[in-house]
Amino acid sequence: MMDRRELLLAGSVALAATSAARNALAQGTATAPSAAMAKLKIDTYSRHLLWLRSADEVAKAVLEMGYDGIDLCVRPGNTGHIEPDRVTTDLAPFVKILRDNGVRVQAITCPITDADSPNAEKILEAASKLDIHHYWWGTFRYDQVKPVMAQLDALKPRIDKLAKLNAKYGMKAMYHNYSGAGTVGSAIWDLLEVLRNFDPRYVSFHFDTGHAANAGGNNTWALNMRAAGPYVGGLSIKDSLLEPDPTEGQPRARLSGTPIGGSPGEAAGGPRGGPPPASAGPAWPWRVRFTPLGRGNNNLPLLAEVLHQIQFVGPVEIQSEYPNGGADAGRDAITLPRAEVLGNMRKDLETLKAAWVGTGLI
Repeated sequence: MMDRRELLLAGSVALAATSAARNALAQGTATAPSAAMAKLKIDTYSRHLLWLRSADEVAKAVLEMGYDGIDLCVRPGNTGHIEPDRVTTDLAPFVKILRDNGVRVQAITCPITDADSPNAEKILEAASKLDIHHYWWGTFRYDQVKPVMAQLDALKPRIDKLAKLNAKYGMKAMYHNYSGAGTVGSAIWDLLEVLRNFDPRYVSFHFDTGHAANAGGNNTWALNMRAAGPYVGGLSIKDSLLEPDPTEGQPRARLSGTPIGGSPGEAAGGPRGGPPPASAGPAWPWRVRFTPLGRGNNNLPLLAEVLHQIQFVGPVEIQSEYPNGGADAGRDAITLPRAEVLGNMRKDLETLKAAWVGTGLI
């Protein structure tokens, strides 16, 4: 039998363990996985294949590179494969051809900022009918001369309305985080403070590892991802590094995106659906240069570790945003041979798989 001292010690240990478990649950982490994670499938991003217009061509390229599927852009003009105002007629046949060729479609990227964005309900209804339940959502930006917390509070009614629309169609909105002080969500904690008021089944992050590494250097992004936990709905993997900026001292472009106080339904994202450009402000002698995966500041082994900790199960895509004949920037024509463009994107996938060998993720 235990004496009184041993009994008190055992009780303290049990109490501490229970407290730790509760804290882990509140943060979206677990002290130990309750079951083996399902293997992750890796998608490519259709923005890099806009120079291919038919579903058959897109499917052939995806399979040639070795990806499992594609995040399909439902965006206007030459920024997407499906026009948002034709989503009810054009999405289903495009997706059917992809799937008939063995390419999965689990997520779409579309210009939805909130429930009042043009075609928002049509897009969500059409996607849901095809068993597509994840979509890219955003982007908001700060008015940098106004108090931050009040601006975040102003987002809550808009997110509440979007969450209710998502619940209606069984959709999960994934907010894509960018780096830079002007964008909501660049710090993760700011938007997380808002999202915690809502169900992560309906609103979440599309966690961009490249932007997160730039916004939170020295692996601070890993802390942010662990904090976000169940609110990490999808994963966007890209790589980059900081380098001296040869344009230092020249005027900066103003930030694009949707201001928090702007009109509901304003278009989201930067030019051609890419990241918003740097905000106007004092000159800074550094710039971000996107690189092939494995050549920048992305810590892929640590990423695998954190994904296990938060028991991540959402869609994963690789975004190849380094110079690649215009495919990187979503151009409708490429300036490099097709085999070279697709070969570069295939190498990104091979790099990820090599880094994750033995992790149980793939």
